Amino acid sequence: MRAVAWSLAICCTPADLLIGADFWDAKGSSEWTGPEIDRLLSDSPWARSVSVHLTDVGLAGRVGGLGGGVVGAGAGSRGGVGAGGGGVAGAGAGNIGGGTFMPPPRRLRVPVVWSSALPIRQAMARLTAGDAERSGPPALAVEEPVYRITIVVPAELGEEFSSLGEVQRATTLATRRTTDRLPVDIRLFYQGALLGLEYHFEREPAITLQDREVEFATELGSTSIKRTFRLSDMTVRGELRL
Repeated sequence: MRAVAWSLAICCTPADLLIGADFWDAKGSSEWTGPEIDRLLSDSPWARSVSVHLTDVGLAGRVGGLGGGVVGAGAGSRGGVGAGGGGVAGAGAGNIGGGTFMPPPRRLRVPVVWSSALPIRQAMARLTAGDAERSGPPALAVEEPVYRITIVVPAELGEEFSSLGEVQRATTLATRRTTDRLPVDIRLFYQGALLGLEYHFEREPAITLQDREVEFATELGSTSIKRTFRLSDMTVRGELRL
């Protein structure tokens, strides 16, 4: 990965600008605490769970919940031309949404993560490296070649679609200013009872703060998953990070 200059000079920032600031604005990634990393990967502008309606009522009872680990790198590509990436987690689905099946059993909490965003990649680098990463900030490029969005669902939902081409045609990344984007690649990764799908979208035309919101939508057979990202919240020191 290419290096990125990540400033740790918090002392040079006027204190009044940091009052009430989110931790990803107030300090460098090497200073994030364990709870802060967990929050960034599970309940932040880049990573949050959405409620999904299941047509298969028995699925919740068979799977039980989104627990256990989710692999990070090495996602396999099946039909597409996207750049390399890898999954979002590495130490348990609880770190990227902590989703569990909620009553009634026809509802499911699904993590939807903008996994190409620099803060998410920095958090994952810290999570993977552990305390050894505190010696310095991760050497990561500010931007990846593609936008990557990752979801994690029960592996049984993989039986809901016949091919990744079917999923590609049923997936969009939409803004008000540009034509809806279709994914150029979708990568799958499994671990235990979990299935991760990583969607790659072209960066051109670039998404900017003028777009205000971006809606991700996909369908796995009869199961629809949608999340709206508010771009004004997805910034680090005023710079949009996607």
